[in-house]
Amino acid sequence: MTLLRRVSGIRFPSFRQIRHTIHMCSSHEKKLYTIGVTGMVVSLFWGAILGLSLFRVQVPAVGGSYVEGVVGTVQRLNPLYAPLSDAEMDVSRLLFSGLMRIDSKGRLVPDIAANYTLSEDKKLYTFTLRTDVLWHDGEPLTAKDVAYTIETIQRPESASPLLMSFQGVVVTVVDDHTITFALSEPFPAFLNALTVGIIPEHIWSDTALATLPIVQKNLQPVGTGPFALDTLVKDENGIITRINLKRFDEYYRQPPFLKELSFVFFSDYDGDGGAIAALRQGHVDGLHAIPNELKDKVARRGIELHTLQFSQYTALFLNQQHPALKQSAVRDALSLAIDKERLLKEAIDGNGFIIDGPILPGFPGYVESTTTPVFSLEQANTLLDAAYPRITAESYVAQRREELLAAAVVSANTNIYTASDTSSTVSTTPFTTSTLPSDIVASVDAQLQADISEAQTFYRKSKSGEVLHLSIVTVDTSEYRAVAQRISGFWQEIGVKTELSFVPAKDFSRTALRSRAYDVLLYGVVLGSDPDQFAFWHSSQVAHPGLNLSQYTNASVDALLLQARAASDLTAQEPLYQKLAETLKKDKPAIFLYSPTYTYVLPSNMQGTSLSRIFVPSDRFAGVIHWYTKTEGSWQWKKDIPSQ
Repeated sequence: MTLLRRVSGIRFPSFRQIRHTIHMCSSHEKKLYTIGVTGMVVSLFWGAILGLSLFRVQVPAVGGSYVEGVVGTVQRLNPLYAPLSDAEMDVSRLLFSGLMRIDSKGRLVPDIAANYTLSEDKKLYTFTLRTDVLWHDGEPLTAKDVAYTIETIQRPESASPLLMSFQGVVVTVVDDHTITFALSEPFPAFLNALTVGIIPEHIWSDTALATLPIVQKNLQPVGTGPFALDTLVKDENGIITRINLKRFDEYYRQPPFLKELSFVFFSDYDGDGGAIAALRQGHVDGLHAIPNELKDKVARRGIELHTLQFSQYTALFLNQQHPALKQSAVRDALSLAIDKERLLKEAIDGNGFIIDGPILPGFPGYVESTTTPVFSLEQANTLLDAAYPRITAESYVAQRREELLAAAVVSANTNIYTASDTSSTVSTTPFTTSTLPSDIVASVDAQLQADISEAQTFYRKSKSGEVLHLSIVTVDTSEYRAVAQRISGFWQEIGVKTELSFVPAKDFSRTALRSRAYDVLLYGVVLGSDPDQFAFWHSSQVAHPGLNLSQYTNASVDALLLQARAASDLTAQEPLYQKLAETLKKDKPAIFLYSPTYTYVLPSNMQGTSLSRIFVPSDRFAGVIHWYTKTEGSWQWKKDIPSQ
C-alpha cells in the first residue's frame, strides 16, 4: 500500500482496485467480505429511513369535507337572532365572528379584536380591531360594522333576544379600527356578550329595523367566519333541509383545513327518515348531539362518540304563586323525597353529575359538595303530616268519583235546558248522581281510572279540604319524560298527587315559559359562558322574557345579584355567588337535580378535535379550523431529535 502511494500518489485504492481485491482473498475471507458489505449497505439503508422518520412527518392538509346531521330547523342565518335556536347558533358560529370568542380550551379570548383595554373604573372598554378581517364578499370589516351591529341589537324594533345584554351601553367609533363601549356600571360579564357575531353595515343598513327578522337577507349571510355560505337547499314546502358551507380562504386566522362543511336537518333522531338512520346509511358523517338512550343505536365502525362537560343544569322550578309551594315545609319535603342518585342512573344512565345549586364547576362561587344528597322519605312525610294529613287511596277515589259525578250532573242538566229552549219535546227533568245515564257514568269511571295511580297508596288533604296536587310541566323529550315520571313516582310515595304535562319543544317557549302556567317546571337551563345569575333569580325577571321561572322574590338575593354585576372582577364575585347559592339552598325556590354531559358524534377519521368542556352546544366548533381528514408529508428540519 505504501509502495502504491509512492508510485501513484493516491492515498486510497480506487473502486476498480477494491473490486479486484476480492479475487486475492481466500474463500473464508470472501464470506467475511460479503457479510461486511451487506451489513454496511443494510445499516446505511435503515439509517437513512431513521433519519427520514425524524424529519419527515404527516401534517394536516387542506381538503376533505364533513356532513353533520342536526335534529332541528333553521329559519334565519343571522347572529342577532341565533340564540333562539341551537341549530341556528351552530351555523352562525361558522359564518360569523365576534369581538371575542371562546377557544378550544374554554377561554374567552379576542377574535376580530386585536386587543382591548379597560378603564380604571371598569366602565369603559376600548377595542382595537385587527386590520386583516374581510367580509365574505371581500369588503374590509371596520369599527362601523361593530357599532351598527350593537346599536341594532339595542333597538327594540329589531326584536333581538340579545337586547338585555347591551341596554344602557354607549358605543363610540373612534376610527376605522378603534371602538369604545361605555357602561353605566361595572359589569365583568360584558366581554361574554361580545362573542355575538358582527353583521356588515354595508349590506344591512338599508333594511328597516322592524323588518329585520323576516327579510330574505337572513338567508343570504355575509360574515367574516372561517366558512362562507355555498348553497342552501329547501324542500317543496320551503323548509330548509340542507346548508352547504365552503372554506373561506381569506379568513384572518388560520383558514380551516376542511374544504366543505354541511348541515342536514331532520325532524327526529329515530325512525326510517331520522338522523340516526342517515348516519348508519352514510348520508351524514356525524350528529350534532345524541340522546343518552339512543347511544347504542349509533354504534358502528368509523364513528366516535365525544362526551363533554356541559354548562347546563336540570332543575324543578317550584312556582312560588302556588298556595302549597309557598310553604317552606312542602318545598323541603318535595326535595327530601327525590333520590337524585337513582334518578341520575335510571333517567339518563349516569351521564352527568348531581348538583345542589345553580353554580356549576368553573364558575365563580362554585364549591364542590363533599356530602351525599339527603334523601329521606321518612323526613319528607313527617314535614307534610302537620299541614296535610293522610287519607287512604280508597277515600280519595270515592271523594274524587263524587266530584266527577257532580260535575257530570251539572253538564248534563245544562245540556237539557239548552235543548229545551229549541224543542218542546225535550224532557226538563233534572238529572241527579243516581239518575245519570249509564254511558255518562261509564265515562266518569274511565276518567277516574286515568286520573289515579294504582301505585299511590295514600293521598294528602289540607285541613280546609284541598288535596295536595301538583302538575309538572316539561318539554316532550325522552330524557325529560323519563325524569318527570320518576319524580312523579317519588312524590307519590309521600302522598302528593302528581300530574304530568309534556309540551312539544317548538311550543314550549311560547306556552309554558311565557305564561308561567305550571305548578312545577322541569327545565334545563343553559348558562353559557356568562356567570351572571341576574336573569334567573332577580325579582324583576319573574315575568317573560325574564328567566326567574320560580317567580322567586327575595330582597337580599336581589342585592347580591346587583353587587355581583357591579363587582370589579370574577374574584370579587366569588363570595357573592357563594352566598347566593347558600340562600337558594335554604329557600328552595327550585330543586336542583343534575348537570348532564353533552355527547356528539364525529367520524373516526376526523382529527384535530380536542375539547373537554363546552358552555353552549355550538362551542363544539371552537377549534373547527384545526379539524382535518387529509394529511401530507412535511419536512421538519428544525425538529428536535430526542436524546437516546
